[in-house]
Amino acid sequence: MSTDIDKPFARPEHRIARLPIESIARDPHQARTRFDDAGLAELADSIRESGVIQPVVVTGDPEQGFRLLAGERRWRAAQRAGLAELPAIVRNDLDPEQARVLGLIENLQRESLGVMDTAHGLARLGESHGLTHDAIAARIGKSRAYVSNFLRLRQLAEPVQAMLDEHILSIGHGKILAGLDAATQIRLARRAAAERVSVRRLELWVREQSQPRSEAAAAAPPELAALEQQLAEHVGNSVRIHYDANRRRGELRIAFHDLDEFEGLLARLGFDPESAD
Repeated sequence: MSTDIDKPFARPEHRIARLPIESIARDPHQARTRFDDAGLAELADSIRESGVIQPVVVTGDPEQGFRLLAGERRWRAAQRAGLAELPAIVRNDLDPEQARVLGLIENLQRESLGVMDTAHGLARLGESHGLTHDAIAARIGKSRAYVSNFLRLRQLAEPVQAMLDEHILSIGHGKILAGLDAATQIRLARRAAAERVSVRRLELWVREQSQPRSEAAAAAPPELAALEQQLAEHVGNSVRIHYDANRRRGELRIAFHDLDEFEGLLARLGFDPESAD
């Protein structure tokens, strides 16, 4: 087996080589579990025309073989394109744990993973290093809200997770459903998909689902029900109006799930906390 790396092989760091494609094996710890066949076919056509523009990242040596750290999609497409060799950056300066983190971060930064692969990958990164959501966000160059929203999706039942991966429902839909029991998640997810409802409408359904019948009746008299729905559509969050006719006083409630959503709600209401100081 020959490579462009000078022999004897000195376990170089950050060296670029052209490696026989059969000498490279996939990483069993790869975060990506789903590969779109049509996308791979398009990439293979591009590689036949222009070659591999960005090298894959591997670890290993010519005697023992190489293992992918990043770039499995390119590796698969290159095989489809019939390439004999693949440009690769050889990283032998990493211990096994660092290598796994590098592969995960590369995929997350490129946003090339599916929805649930991203969620599970973030969880593995946090669990293996004892990282908070803020620390995970710093590692991958994303916001804390990005990390928290994806991790929340792991609370979804498997059929609902599949609907997100297949783009039948959005991440926003999944975020709303994540706090419910599995049976309710599946029922509402199927209904939302069948009726193609917005995240706002699904949030209203969930709000109604979690509210006792007697409270719901008291919270929204017939004359206020339409106004509740109009307000909910206007602000993008679930709205409840509680009115006590005897005391001639009431309360307006607007639901939100986290601080990032709350900040967005304030912005839609035209309120800037900084200008209020």
